[in-house]
Amino acid sequence: MISDLYKKYSNYGITRFIKYGMVGALGLVVDMAVFYLMNKKLGINYVVSNITSSSLAVVHNFILNSYFTFNVTDKKLKRFFSFYAIALVGMGFSTGLLALFIDLLKLDSMISKFISIFVVALLQYFFNKSLTFKIYKSK
Repeated sequence: MISDLYKKYSNYGITRFIKYGMVGALGLVVDMAVFYLMNKKLGINYVVSNITSSSLAVVHNFILNSYFTFNVTDKKLKRFFSFYAIALVGMGFSTGLLALFIDLLKLDSMISKFISIFVVALLQYFFNKSLTFKIYKSK
């Protein structure tokens, strides 16, 4: 019964989206922990903290998404650069959101980081699904 449901809904991408969310949740822990350590404990500027924590989470997420979420292991270098390029755009966008939330709206940096991650993660899912992890047909 569960396998029938899995087969039925995996065709619609729901299962893949849930797996992406699970990987993202683990990446969120990595990202937030490193950001907290750097920004709150070490007093490093939120921009530097964001870029560093996001970069570590990107590598983590790429590895898990390759094997667990999308089950694609070919063209690893090409896929990694695509994933990282999308992540760089996301980092730029999240840094802009952080500036808006922290500098203009005076929100706490951790709350701001948390909000920015969710906004960016949704956008990145759709780009990564259609660009980074698309299935290449054999010739």
